Amino acid sequence: MHLTDEQLNEYLDNEIADRTLFDSHLASCGECAARLTALQSLFAELDSLPEVELTHSLASQITLHAASSPQLPRWLTLTATLQAALALIALVLAAPFVMNLLPAIETPSFTEILIQLQSQWLTLFNLITNYQLPNLPTLPPLQIPTLTLSLALAGASLLWLVGNGLLLRRQIK
Repeated sequence: MHLTDEQLNEYLDNEIADRTLFDSHLASCGECAARLTALQSLFAELDSLPEVELTHSLASQITLHAASSPQLPRWLTLTATLQAALALIALVLAAPFVMNLLPAIETPSFTEILIQLQSQWLTLFNLITNYQLPNLPTLPPLQIPTLTLSLALAGASLLWLVGNGLLLRRQIK
């Protein structure tokens, strides 16, 4: 597995915590070492370029546009304000008529809402406290000889170590 361009840039900027891993990879991988050398020469070439000054300053144009915020035309602002005021007046005038058309809706008081919440909480709490786990069937004990169990555990451990060693060896390359 090769190092990415991002990892090589972080290596050049000294932003990598474990440089020894990267140093060992670069020592063993010619392709990544060549890409690192190419990046180093590119950065050195960029640093050697002369500073170029602008022919004219753009700061005045940028600050002029930033200072002047876009304004809506005055007639449009007045129209929107007048429409909002008329809509508010229409809502206030229409509220009594709408309330007479709707069937009687009883809204509960704050106390009634709290009492309902408390009763629901107590019901849930009682369900949780009275819950019983189901009984699991008991299994008969296994009769495995100690030598067989020890050999099986040793074999599984050995396979696990070999598999992880192979995975880690492939990941470092």
